[in-house]
Amino acid sequence: MGRLSVLRPEVVLVVLLVLAVGTAAADEVVKLRTSKVTLFSCTAEEQQGIQGTFAADNKEVARSEARPGWPVLSAGPSKAGRLVVKVGEELYCVRAYAVETNAAISAEADCGTMVAAAQPRSGATRGLGNNCKPDQAAKSK
Repeated sequence: MGRLSVLRPEVVLVVLLVLAVGTAAADEVVKLRTSKVTLFSCTAEEQQGIQGTFAADNKEVARSEARPGWPVLSAGPSKAGRLVVKVGEELYCVRAYAVETNAAISAEADCGTMVAAAQPRSGATRGLGNNCKPDQAAKSK
């Protein structure tokens, strides 16, 4: 009996540390890769399995207005290459390539996305269209 009471505070400390590490490991948006990012209202497919109030309208957020730390609630990007994030009290979808997260998140090819003019690809558009078939790229033009 006496031995259990001695170990009890240590066990509580270990449990608290495990919980703290688990909470800190959650994926979150740490910064926007472009000067403005559109937060989309999510489709029914993207909302599956996620509890919360989903926004009904799209919203643009400037990098200067964004506060880091938007939690990423989806396990990975949807087929459309979007992540579910919590901004304030509402849930939105955001293009995976438009944000930087604290953990690597790989998205499928985003075929049909147009990058303005003939500018070279930047870090914000890396990988766009790289895995698209030629006929998919032709359909988008």
